[in-house]
Amino acid sequence: MLWGKKNGSALTRSSVKEAWYAHLPADKKLVFDNIVRTWEEAYAVFSVPLDDAMTFRAEGELIRAKECVEIAATVVTDLTGPLAASCRTLEKWGHHLAAPPTVAALNPSFYRSQAARQNAHWNQLMHRILLGSRSRFLHKLRVLEMSVRTLGDEFHREAGELSAGVHVRPDSSWPRLDELHYDVNTCLRETVVVLKSFILALPPKNLALFHDDLSTAASSAREMLRPQAPRVPR
Repeated sequence: MLWGKKNGSALTRSSVKEAWYAHLPADKKLVFDNIVRTWEEAYAVFSVPLDDAMTFRAEGELIRAKECVEIAATVVTDLTGPLAASCRTLEKWGHHLAAPPTVAALNPSFYRSQAARQNAHWNQLMHRILLGSRSRFLHKLRVLEMSVRTLGDEFHREAGELSAGVHVRPDSSWPRLDELHYDVNTCLRETVVVLKSFILALPPKNLALFHDDLSTAASSAREMLRPQAPRVPR
């Protein structure tokens, strides 16, 4: 039994690795690159002001640091909202895919926040229990969606309190923001890997429809979930 699990896990890792390095036909590569580029641009808009905030704080410029944190708090859901919506869209399409791709379970050691590690542990457990690639594929996407949404909301709240000067323990907030940012990035990388394996398995005739569906869902999420600037009356 133990040998079977080990061999199965090794085969899963091999299959996922092969899918990641597999060549995409030109039309599929165009869609994949377009989606990932949109995610990467949103990540940069979120990540750059946070990096600036950490630099300003290290240099003792706390006012400028908090101004940058406020920007990051405002734009974080421009990444996490569409990314969570994309996970939901992939899950929806995964129900109807004739041959769902193989996925590897989330690794808790790749995450730093307690909630994200717990979600990864849950996915890891269910990956062992669930039978079939479809169930594993769908469960991983549900966990990624939940993690991304939770991380985005928590970052917005934490950063908003810090930038407004109402956080009861501001010194502890800085490493917390770094932790949440790290885990958002990890979820993004995991979703990119899942996306490529999905597009590889998607029939070419459905490619344009899928791209339109995912783009519409992401745009709707961006408008619905964008928070107001986290200012608190002083």
